[in-house]
Amino acid sequence: MKRIWAAMLIVFFCTAPVLAGEGATDNSPDWFFPKWAAEAPNNRPIRVLDTEAPLGRYALKTKEIGLKDLARIHGHLCDGLAFAFVALRQALLKLFPDGVVDRTDIRVVTRNSPCFVDAATMMTGARINFMTVRVDNSLGWEFIVQRISTGETYRVRLKPGFIPENFKKIEEDIRARRRKGLPVSAKEIDHYEELLSAFIRKILYTPPERFIVLERLPHYEFHFLDLFGPRGDVINKNMPR
Repeated sequence: MKRIWAAMLIVFFCTAPVLAGEGATDNSPDWFFPKWAAEAPNNRPIRVLDTEAPLGRYALKTKEIGLKDLARIHGHLCDGLAFAFVALRQALLKLFPDGVVDRTDIRVVTRNSPCFVDAATMMTGARINFMTVRVDNSLGWEFIVQRISTGETYRVRLKPGFIPENFKKIEEDIRARRRKGLPVSAKEIDHYEELLSAFIRKILYTPPERFIVLERLPHYEFHFLDLFGPRGDVINKNMPR
């Protein structure tokens, strides 16, 4: 009997990695992730490669990261998160054409947006504290993504005119009023959220090539900060007269 149990344990532990599969993401509908988002054609997960421990080597298997994962960690599904997911996915698949994104090998430039920074961090493994995320508020709806080992870089951005004007106007109005400390009614918020859902659907159901521009940036140099640098007013101090 002991031999039988030992054999069963050996079989279980040997087959467990196979049974676990390749780290598939949970893409099922949930209270914070509606069915129409789960079934959207642009909601296709990326496959990522990481290390297996803090001082470990590359993992032998990959895992998936989907839009639902981002919504769960970010806090909610929104237009910025949906756009960031679709846009970053396009850039990452260019940088890693074999379909496996090495999250130890990426730098990103993004603007200071909660959804943009969260999506960039989670999808790429880049971090501000590792000096691999640059926050640049001169950017709009766009990212610059670089593969560190090769220097290959892409800018991915939203095409002009894709954001519905009525949605943009209401969002700007609500933000402006709240900055002034003015109240916003429940009816206004409900209406905004209806328009928001429609815009997210548009992002997730429109073919990416119709609203995303992807361009390669040859010879791009990533700079984490512009606050520091060599002194520029003394470079010719030893030049002959």
